Amino acid sequence: MKHILLSAALVVTAAGAAVAMTQPTSFTGPDRAYAERLVPNANFDNLTTAQVNAIEGILYSGDSNRAGQIRAILN
Repeated sequence: MKHILLSAALVVTAAGAAVAMTQPTSFTGPDRAYAERLVPNANFDNLTTAQVNAIEGILYSGDSNRAGQIRAILN
């Protein structure tokens, strides 16, 4: 019984680590195209996960100064 519970705990832990490794660290598709249209000369390579999430939040917000907010995150 202990072996079954230990095996189940190991599988759950490994699955959680695998999901954490799949977080995006760069833009792809329409999000990147939209961000590049707002800030044409910006470099969107080598972003952290936090930066990607923050910029995606800005892209889908109703704020009028999206380009300025994205520039602030990139600098």
